[in-house]
Amino acid sequence: MSISPSHSKISFSPDTRKAGFTLIELLTVVAIILVLAGITFGITRGVQNAQARAKAKAELMVIQSALEQFKLRNGDYPWAAGNPGNVDDNGERLLLALSGFMKFDTSSSTVKFRVKNEDEVPSSGPNAFIDLTKVTMNSSANNLPSSPGDAPTGFRFVDPWGNPYVYRYKESAADNWDNFGYVLYSTGPDGNDQAVDDRGLIDNDLRKKANNIDNIYAGE
Repeated sequence: MSISPSHSKISFSPDTRKAGFTLIELLTVVAIILVLAGITFGITRGVQNAQARAKAKAELMVIQSALEQFKLRNGDYPWAAGNPGNVDDNGERLLLALSGFMKFDTSSSTVKFRVKNEDEVPSSGPNAFIDLTKVTMNSSANNLPSSPGDAPTGFRFVDPWGNPYVYRYKESAADNWDNFGYVLYSTGPDGNDQAVDDRGLIDNDLRKKANNIDNIYAGE
């Protein structure tokens, strides 16, 4: 009688443990993503801010050039609505003046700076001192008057942050304006400024005010 040896079979089952991230590893990955996102956002924001400041400087140069042409033809810069006056009102008068819709009226003993009457403006439009396509306005060009001889109302030059460029100058020839010329600047990203006083002077103390630190001045 033969006895066949018994063979024991040993089976190996695969490891049932699943590979994966631990909680610490997940938190580490999330932290790295947040750090990289923050760096990317900071760089992007910095680039956008630099581009906006460059655009503001370029537009200020365009306005500045137009102001010099205005003075060359009229003998003085556009008089402001008031000093410091209302920024929006001054901005509207500045656009009207550089678009050719304002004039110095010397018909009386007191010189006035006023908007031209309809009969003083050619139907083809006045001789402008500025190319409006090179600056930004607070509204679309599609909203401008249909007739080039009609003065636009409510329009102002605005900076890349949507705020009117600040223009200051004397209101009349008799004003005690101590600045050699006008004052023109953007209020910067914060949109705030501490207004220039009636004399038009901007000293270092005024520039260092919290609301003025990010201002962008014409010619600088």
